[in-house]
Amino acid sequence: MKEQLNLPDNAVGSAIVNEEVMDVLDSQLELVKSPKKLLLMKHIHQEALPPVDKSVLPLGHSYFELIESKMADLETMAFSKEELQYPFYGVMEQHELIAVGGYHIYSEDYVELGNIGTDVRWRRQGYGKKICAELTRAGRRVTSNVYLNVLEENTGAISLYQSIGYELMCSQYMVEFVI
Repeated sequence: MKEQLNLPDNAVGSAIVNEEVMDVLDSQLELVKSPKKLLLMKHIHQEALPPVDKSVLPLGHSYFELIESKMADLETMAFSKEELQYPFYGVMEQHELIAVGGYHIYSEDYVELGNIGTDVRWRRQGYGKKICAELTRAGRRVTSNVYLNVLEENTGAISLYQSIGYELMCSQYMVEFVI
């Protein structure tokens, strides 16, 4: 496959896999670094969503450069330009995007929140929760299957997600491997 795709010798692939697949792949792949454990969470409790906050705005095409710049600043690990086609929401303060979030997947069968972040100077003020709540609402208008992945060590984010109605479904691993 490497030859067919004309990939360089240092090409790296990545995937998110469940625990059973991880056990199989672990012995078959040359890992670039230790796999990161992720928790897959699903939105279950609609009643836990806080009231709509008017400071959270839908961000259209005119915001794409600003979103892309903010995603780079926040070093989101799974963001791709293609994901800009999905809805994004954000909070603006004095013409600056201070909090933003969007989706990795957005279809009538499955929605996965991602690309969520708050500028370091604005953290711990509830903006992440507002963004996540609006993303969840928008996702629930499309499907009842609204999910997100979070690093196991990110206990603050896990607590936030639980506070707005998410429950743990399973553990997964983010794997980077030599192709």
